Amino acid sequence: MAPPDRPRTFTASNLRFGLPSFVFQSLSSKPLNPVLTSEEIEYSLGEVYRNNQPVSFRREQPGLGRVTVDFEELTGATLHHATFLTENRPLLIPVHRPEPTVSMFFQLEGGCSFQFKQEVTVPENHHALCYLPFLQTNYYIGPNTSRKDLTIWFNPQVVAAQMLEEEIEDDHWQRLMEAPEQIFSTVRQSRPMSRKMTDTLVQVRSCPFSGKLGRTYKDSLIRLLFIDQLLVYRQNQLRSGEPATRLTRQDIEKLHELKYFLDRNFLDDLSLTALTREFGLNSFKLKHGFRQLFDTSVMRYIDDLKMGYARRLLLDADQDVLEIADQLGYNHYSNFSAAFKRRFGIPPTAVARPRPV
Repeated sequence: MAPPDRPRTFTASNLRFGLPSFVFQSLSSKPLNPVLTSEEIEYSLGEVYRNNQPVSFRREQPGLGRVTVDFEELTGATLHHATFLTENRPLLIPVHRPEPTVSMFFQLEGGCSFQFKQEVTVPENHHALCYLPFLQTNYYIGPNTSRKDLTIWFNPQVVAAQMLEEEIEDDHWQRLMEAPEQIFSTVRQSRPMSRKMTDTLVQVRSCPFSGKLGRTYKDSLIRLLFIDQLLVYRQNQLRSGEPATRLTRQDIEKLHELKYFLDRNFLDDLSLTALTREFGLNSFKLKHGFRQLFDTSVMRYIDDLKMGYARRLLLDADQDVLEIADQLGYNHYSNFSAAFKRRFGIPPTAVARPRPV
């Protein structure tokens, strides 16, 4: 069995994914069927997309051209590379994903067409960002065509957790996470890729590392790409004059109750998920409503309370800096020292009074 971080190349024995055996061949073996019809290849590629497993699909034959599709599993995401070089026959690949998906799409070479209710074209060197409760489309590659694309698929909850953790400002995307039946897609309004995006994609595709290090390297680059795409969308959103977060009187009361609770329990092990349950607020209103009322985020407010408390303790000669770091829940003193310096501009040792000998 291939290692989990390496894509599989389909052979005759790779049948546990429920894929038809006639389409797959290893790079070193003879094909099980020397010539396949366009319909057989289209169906087989559709199954590869639907299963969304870490695999490599290769096919080359006269009249068809060359098809290369790679799926790579990362942390909470699937990285999909596709290269098509057709000859005298087109391909129409069914793409179906029944689960909610966030899709980052980059058309690297040649334009592409998706067939929804109407045909949508994404030009070369353009990108699109989508949230879809489910995906049902056909991917069209015409005859005598050369195309390369890269798609990154995320679970929406992974995206929402990252945005909350890193305090990425984007109200619309947080609403989508709370209302999964909504659809958001920029495929019809794809944007040109910036030089920064292009350079980052080159680094993703030519990653010099393998195994866990390679996955971590690509994960960090994908986060940069996601933020860059959000910024492009956000700029367009601001031009359209999107209104501020709407809070009811009940929401405002709950947020004031939350602030009162944090003032007295900031040393507890608190998470945004637990606070949403405790105060009956969804994650969007908890995060953006709190910022709208108090001009800071929930987690930053907790950090400020902790740092103020730490400063008071440091002025007490009986308190050691290591003990204070442990009391505030920091596993490493260096993390506490960095947070303190961000807040006050000096390290905690500069505030602490000398302890009596």
